[in-house]
Amino acid sequence: MNEWVLRSSGRVIELSGNYIGKLERGVFRWPNADFRAGIRAVLGVQTDADLGFRPVERSGDTGSMGTGPNDPPMFPPTAGKEVDDVLRRTFLLSASAAGVGAALGLESARHGLNRAISDGCSVELDDWHEVVREYGATYVTHTSTELHEMLLVDVLSLELALSMPVRTAQRRELYKIGALLSQYMAQAVGDLGQRREAVRWWRTARYAADRSDDLHVMLYVRGRKAIRAIYDGQSPQVIIDDIGKTADLIMAGPAGGRPSLLAARAQSFALLGRADEAEASLAALRDTFAALPSTVTSDHGWHCWAYPEERVRFAESFVYSHLGDTRRAERAQTAALDLYPPNSRRGPVQIELQRALCLVRGGDPSQGTDYATTTLAALPAEYRTRFVMGLGEQVLAAVPPGDRRTSTARELRELLMEDALHAQKAVES
Repeated sequence: MNEWVLRSSGRVIELSGNYIGKLERGVFRWPNADFRAGIRAVLGVQTDADLGFRPVERSGDTGSMGTGPNDPPMFPPTAGKEVDDVLRRTFLLSASAAGVGAALGLESARHGLNRAISDGCSVELDDWHEVVREYGATYVTHTSTELHEMLLVDVLSLELALSMPVRTAQRRELYKIGALLSQYMAQAVGDLGQRREAVRWWRTARYAADRSDDLHVMLYVRGRKAIRAIYDGQSPQVIIDDIGKTADLIMAGPAGGRPSLLAARAQSFALLGRADEAEASLAALRDTFAALPSTVTSDHGWHCWAYPEERVRFAESFVYSHLGDTRRAERAQTAALDLYPPNSRRGPVQIELQRALCLVRGGDPSQGTDYATTTLAALPAEYRTRFVMGLGEQVLAAVPPGDRRTSTARELRELLMEDALHAQKAVES
């Protein structure tokens, strides 16, 4: 909305999420002309009345943003108690023009009913935990576009839940949910080619995790970001250094939060060719895995309460493939493929790309690049996430310079370039 006002009038304004929240709650009922015009444009409505806005009679008992753009906000003494639910619902449902309003209104109503019938906030917290678990299941079966749309609804619903008065312990639990939803959002928007937005969502995920004071989630979010950074092409040494800053947290935190950080460290050392350090990190990962309860190791979901054995074997496959230890890599690859559930789309493809990497490292770059191209070409474009395409790029990077002009290497390069171009066009549109 700020950008719309700047383009249409040349005026710079700074409408914040906090102020939008006050509009939703009816604390402010008549924002200034620029604000009203911008919100009408972004939400696709014709009149201020469609948004529930109406001029305020300045009697001192209501809050408003003045008619001039520089007027300060005026907060009534009891604004927090005078929440206009009708205005809030009207405002939220008007967001349907943005593609999420109807679903958001429905989900907000469901959470509101949960709050109304629950004892305190316990039932709603259980529901939010289940929401996160559902994303752990759908993450491996849904496209990034689908995940982005679903997450947007739940993130906005959670924002509404956090605007309600709740006890400190419950609020921290909601912060934890916010951290977990945000890391899913960071990965989804990153897969859609929106790198800058993904970085910001990672910052929000970490901030929410730290505010929750939950060591498990704090470790988990940092670990998932470190893993993601590998496939986004970040310097392995930078990843290792960042993980090093978390050493005290790793020592103090529960075993359940450590695996992703240990796997990311092992894989980063392997990318640098530092075999001894990579092996030491793999050993720490195996020891941590052995200490996890069966409820965690038997769960194949992609959420913080799960770390099944195939992920350990995946880390081994990655490390040994990059180090050129094809015997141990192949053993890990076979084990991982036997362990993946039938609905897993990304994991088996990544393993096949690591097999292609082994072929290149083993002295047959032509067969390796051909195998990688065949594997990627068989995968629908909507499932070519960074976790997949990043490995394809690693296969190509492993090809010796003298073999990069071969037809198979060119075909792999062209496929990767076409996919990158397609992703860029999707972002621009």
